[in-house]
Amino acid sequence: MRIINPFRLTFLALLPAVLAVICILGLYNLQIVHGEEYYERSRSSIVTKEVIPASRGSILDRYGRVLVSNRVSYNVAIDRSRLVAGGSPNGVILELITNAADFGVPYVDNSPLDTFPPYGVKKILTNTQQNRYAEYMGHMKLDPENYRQDLFTWLCKHYSIPEDFSEAEARLVIGVRYELELRTLFHYAPYYFAEDVALDYIAQIEERSYSGVSMERVSVREYNTDYAAHILGRVGPMDTLEYEKYSEFGYPMNALVGKDGLEKAFEAELHGEDGARTITRNEEGAITGVLETKEPKPGNNVVLAIDIELQQVAELELANIIESVNAERVIAAEENPEKAQAPIPGGAVVVMKIGTGELLGSASYPTFNQATFNRDYSTLLEDSRKPLYNRALQGAYEPGSTFKPVTALGALNERIISETDTIYDKGIYTEYQSLGYTPTCWLYPLGSHGTINVVEAITFSCNYFFYEIGIRLKIEKLSYYAEQFGFGKKTGTELEYESAGTVASSEYKNSVVGVSWYPGDTLQAAIGQSYNQFTPVQLASYCATIANSGVRNAAHFLKSVKTRDNSTTVREYEAPEVPAVDADPYCFLAIQKGMRGVVTNYSGTAHTTFGNYDIPVAAKTGTVQFGKDMENNAVFIAYAPYENPEIAVAVVVEKGGSGASVANIAKAVFENYFSSKSSAGALEGEGTLLR
Repeated sequence: MRIINPFRLTFLALLPAVLAVICILGLYNLQIVHGEEYYERSRSSIVTKEVIPASRGSILDRYGRVLVSNRVSYNVAIDRSRLVAGGSPNGVILELITNAADFGVPYVDNSPLDTFPPYGVKKILTNTQQNRYAEYMGHMKLDPENYRQDLFTWLCKHYSIPEDFSEAEARLVIGVRYELELRTLFHYAPYYFAEDVALDYIAQIEERSYSGVSMERVSVREYNTDYAAHILGRVGPMDTLEYEKYSEFGYPMNALVGKDGLEKAFEAELHGEDGARTITRNEEGAITGVLETKEPKPGNNVVLAIDIELQQVAELELANIIESVNAERVIAAEENPEKAQAPIPGGAVVVMKIGTGELLGSASYPTFNQATFNRDYSTLLEDSRKPLYNRALQGAYEPGSTFKPVTALGALNERIISETDTIYDKGIYTEYQSLGYTPTCWLYPLGSHGTINVVEAITFSCNYFFYEIGIRLKIEKLSYYAEQFGFGKKTGTELEYESAGTVASSEYKNSVVGVSWYPGDTLQAAIGQSYNQFTPVQLASYCATIANSGVRNAAHFLKSVKTRDNSTTVREYEAPEVPAVDADPYCFLAIQKGMRGVVTNYSGTAHTTFGNYDIPVAAKTGTVQFGKDMENNAVFIAYAPYENPEIAVAVVVEKGGSGASVANIAKAVFENYFSSKSSAGALEGEGTLLR
């Protein structure tokens, strides 16, 4: 029989009693000694869930040079409920505005009120201002029209603006109070009083310890290049429609999304996966604890087909040509006002890699600076030259004589003519003289091209030749072959606003213009006028297709998507199937010979620019006439090298004169491309920053 130790029995008996005493003392301390303190603390401790934004992926060029990345910034945030609870919301806001002015810090005020007495509603509101004003007035059950002059007085009462505030001070405060209330009522993105502020201003705000005002550390987009603004796009807060779309993917209301350009096109790749944390805050808003955290997953990097150095050359050369011509026209107008010429409003250059459809460059003039977009927005909108308009993808222009290879291809493929067949250029086309329509060749009345074949007709750009074969081909076949090259359809770029352009046809004229098609329309369509309207990116694709003997490729900016550290390729660009031009190879050979002759023949319109150039180039110029006293649009397409083509270039300059006059823009592009080929391999994988 086992004997139990009495000491063990005593310990086992006393243990529950000791534990009970400890629990009682703990409860006494918790509920009696510190009960009131813990009660107040629990009342002021707020548990909230916060989204941890994922770091947005970077955008790089084809050689790994970083174009857009992220940097840390600080925003001044205002918590409306805590601001109002602080007892002097209007005084705090006025101090914030005064300090911001002292430090030169711009702040956000999108109020519909004028900034000058008597502070009525602005006559012109932006679409966003108008929509929000209507929503606000509807919520307050006020008639927007009746309050256009009295809204200021109503808002002063609504926000309890102190009587000792001047009207100017009241207007300043109302601008911020209105923003705060709007975003609370309609769940817009959170309001930041000021964004991306300097450290000295941060110190000033933190020193004052304003109730409801805090500094938030955020990630903002950093533009490491001053070029490709139309392509790269920007990010910004979501509007209502965007939130409806992105909320399905778990985006919080204050998420930043791609607003346009490639930032928008590749939002899914760049955004990443947001994290979350559950935290506690005290009544002052300070974080008192972190209960749970889910780490965010950063977005992927988007690698573009763009070569940013070539893009820079295209933009600078385009700008230089346009600005120098405009300066010359100003001087000429001062000397002879009767012969004054209108200034060039804009232009575009597109560079495409033949055989892949990769867009190596896409320049539009005038352009803008993405880094200062928000600050410059009003000025950009008011600029009559439309700098926000991407002429490379949106601008639709008559191609002029650059279209003649389409007419030639159709006539050759339909066996209307052969490469050796000739037509005698009479200078003036009299087929429809009885109808009062007698178009001429551009040499007339000084002369004509005489007997000429299709290769020579392309080289010398003989209008008469193309009038004749255009009439034989007929408009139905002419529009068919134009569509074979992709005209009238988008080229495939990732930017949604790309224009499809227009192909001249009897159906188009009947349905859109409401007038029947006449033979004279066919004559004009055959030389690239009439209703033909093409974008520069379509012209570059067309030129590349000619160089590639009818094989077409979808135009695209994307090269690949990589992980954040660039170690793994998530996906490569997948080219869609694009039908080749349905024509015999010999047809393209004749066109290629003709375009080469534009450069090599002494009478060729591009001989002056490329006749002695080291790289063999094939080209076609276009001069689009609008009327007797109106400047012509200048159009130019070219590819190189002639026998083993690599890149195609299209240039359009509005009111630029002749196509030959802008050929130097293409030459600068070729020089950059071919001079940098030898060093391209060394750049692969680098991450240099460009300005």
